[in-house]
Amino acid sequence: MLQNFLPSEEVGLWFVRSPEPIVAPPGDEVVFECSLNVPAEQVRWRHNGHFPHHSHDNDTSSSISGNHSSRSGRLVVRVHDEHQAGDYQCVAWIGASALASVPAKLSLADLQGFPHQSNQLYEVVAGNTVALHCGTPYSNPPALLQYYRNKEKLQTSVELLASVGTLILQNVTSQDAGSYHCVATNYITGQTVASHFSITLQVVSQGAHKAPHFLGTPCTKYTIQAGSNVTLECSAVGNPPPQVTWLKSGGTIPPNRTELLPGGLHLSHVRKGDEGVYVCEMSNGIGQPVRHSATLYVQEPPVIVRESKNQIVKEGGDTQLECLVKGSPAPRISWLLNGEPVVNDSHVETSDGKLNITQVEKRHAGIYQCFATNDLGSAYGSVMLQVLPKQVTALPTSDLMPESEGTDLDGMLYRWAQSVMIPPSRPNITRLSDSSVMVRWGVPLNDGLPIQFFKVQYREMTRTGNGRRRGGGSGARSRGPSQGKGSRWMTNNEDIPPHIRSYEVNGLETDHTYRFRIAAVYSNNDNKLGPNSARFHLHKSNNKNPLPPPILMHTEAVSPTAIKIHWQYMGSAVVPVEGFYVYYRETSSAGDYIKATVEGEAQRSFIITHLQADTSYDIKLQSFTVGAASDFSTILTHKTLRAVTETPALPPQVVSPNVAVGESSSTQLYLVLGVVGGLLFLFLLFFIVFICNRQRNNTSHSSQDASEHQDKFSDPALQLETVNVFGLNSKNLLNGCVTQNGFLHSNKLNITSNPLAETDEDKNQNVMEMAYLSRQNNNCSTVREASASGSGSSAPGDERPQPSPSKVNTSEAKSWRVIAPNKAAEENYV
Repeated sequence: MLQNFLPSEEVGLWFVRSPEPIVAPPGDEVVFECSLNVPAEQVRWRHNGHFPHHSHDNDTSSSISGNHSSRSGRLVVRVHDEHQAGDYQCVAWIGASALASVPAKLSLADLQGFPHQSNQLYEVVAGNTVALHCGTPYSNPPALLQYYRNKEKLQTSVELLASVGTLILQNVTSQDAGSYHCVATNYITGQTVASHFSITLQVVSQGAHKAPHFLGTPCTKYTIQAGSNVTLECSAVGNPPPQVTWLKSGGTIPPNRTELLPGGLHLSHVRKGDEGVYVCEMSNGIGQPVRHSATLYVQEPPVIVRESKNQIVKEGGDTQLECLVKGSPAPRISWLLNGEPVVNDSHVETSDGKLNITQVEKRHAGIYQCFATNDLGSAYGSVMLQVLPKQVTALPTSDLMPESEGTDLDGMLYRWAQSVMIPPSRPNITRLSDSSVMVRWGVPLNDGLPIQFFKVQYREMTRTGNGRRRGGGSGARSRGPSQGKGSRWMTNNEDIPPHIRSYEVNGLETDHTYRFRIAAVYSNNDNKLGPNSARFHLHKSNNKNPLPPPILMHTEAVSPTAIKIHWQYMGSAVVPVEGFYVYYRETSSAGDYIKATVEGEAQRSFIITHLQADTSYDIKLQSFTVGAASDFSTILTHKTLRAVTETPALPPQVVSPNVAVGESSSTQLYLVLGVVGGLLFLFLLFFIVFICNRQRNNTSHSSQDASEHQDKFSDPALQLETVNVFGLNSKNLLNGCVTQNGFLHSNKLNITSNPLAETDEDKNQNVMEMAYLSRQNNNCSTVREASASGSGSSAPGDERPQPSPSKVNTSEAKSWRVIAPNKAAEENYV
């Protein structure tokens, strides 16, 4: 494990060889290498932030002939075009932790033409220092520039090339007169380009007095790396030849590292303090002197000044990692955890070189790297974070048994049920492309701990020497990287919301076999893994997709948080589909689509929930089978309703993305409203008839008859008959409870069985004697107790107040459900 290599105060892992930047011509073959100070268990190469995959002939990975996923740390890339250019970074694993190298840029060697200029003609008096400018063509690496006079190459002794490719001719004579042009050469590709214009210089022995002036505007900005040398150009001509004076605006010119050369000021071993504005003044006593300002920018590569020490944090606690850097330009700071970017994590926040983690979870353990990057390169610091898990003690079976007549067994069983972590189901896999799949899963209905989010894990089943796939056999647990080379479980970085049951995994490799599993993280910050999927072989596309895409017909907003979509599908009986994938994202966002699954070929509508109010969403569909998914439908855009703030809104209906939504819920709502309205109308009608009869009897009968009539309405038997007018049977009313809703006549209750139990024996373990529960149900336990409570009595030994019939909550019986622990469901087989 990684801890074996950790000193007490530092990570103890570093790269003894890191990939180096390379400039290569098309058709060349380049090699990147990296290695740790200890042997790595696995090394993978990331190109432009992504691990390569074999998907297209022109893709980067198709040009990789070396091992991009091995232990060698050597990568060979055949360069064809700009698709292979970019940053290459190796990621080395030791156990479950990983360290990423600094990225190395691969760029294409190239040379372009000179900037367009018109022909130039200059006439100067002998004795001046002349600066001629051809311009600098784009070249990678920078081109070698050569000047020609009258089509003959100039000797090095008569030229001085400054930092911007300017030719300096000191103390010119008639021999320097002629036609000049330039040739640029890229020494890697061997390409050469010549300027298509000429500069004609005429030198005269004498002439009229003339004030200083520049033949061409000198360079005004110089950007160099600290430690380099630079020559700031300033050369004007006049008659007589002018003299030059240099000064630094707001500072002093360093005397020990500067030299006044013909045509410029030379600075050696430039430092950051040399940065600033340099001013040259040319004067010859004729007219006004001429001035020129040149700004010098000094760049420094990133350096890590201070970083955090290794930390040990308790699960559920908070921590902060610090990374103080310097460099010019100011470095950009990014964080990696075990070689992966720290993004899409609601527990992690980064700002100003600090990484804050709130409510630390076990998944946050590993090696954190702070990368500082600017135009000159990258540097990183690393720190190890260890997480001490919470100590969870299981409730003994004996603690669930009642100790006395008054033990609250129902409440104890309910609390025990709420502490159970019900794992996700075994995932199903659908191929989306040569490098991606859709993983979909479910969670059985349960009363266990709420799920905060999901994580998708996958690993490649590698081949052994005898041709078999390795990565664990039947019955073997898949808990760590000990199964063999290439069998380490990879985990997606994104926290998948609990209402989502689909996730797209990309970056896979064609013609490789994988297993997948789903991890659920619960409200107690613990997690549990679902069963492993069957082996899935990602085959290469044959460019024939037999599945037609669905036709997205109509979208409608049904609430501030939900949009209902309707589609048509002209499928084929030869290739029946299993369902449809729904993709949606905010229109204003360029992020990834959120995925939902609609199971069933016959479904034609779906409600997308958990949306933002008054927000537009882009929506598209795919049909899918086990082996493939169709092309996408056209994209429709729709906006959710605006949130109503004047009156309290009813909670939105939560619809699982894996369950098709019909019209039954709306029908049930209208039915309930109709029944309630009918009852209210009958009650009002009965009350009016009662008042009219009473007034009529008061006028036609004596007060005694009226008293008898009033006593008649006080008769309990008649009251029950009156209640029956509303459609209720008096035999079903026991202390406000209806027998069909929560009252059981048998003496045994089958508590909700575990959906993952594999045998009937496991399911039968959930059957409990009703006698344990009858004493605790104050609403409706037995006929005897219900009758007693209806008359105002209570059970012996139970001093709790009995509820009024008008306040009985018949839904409480639904909450007493126990999910029995299923030991077999905890096994993860490969």
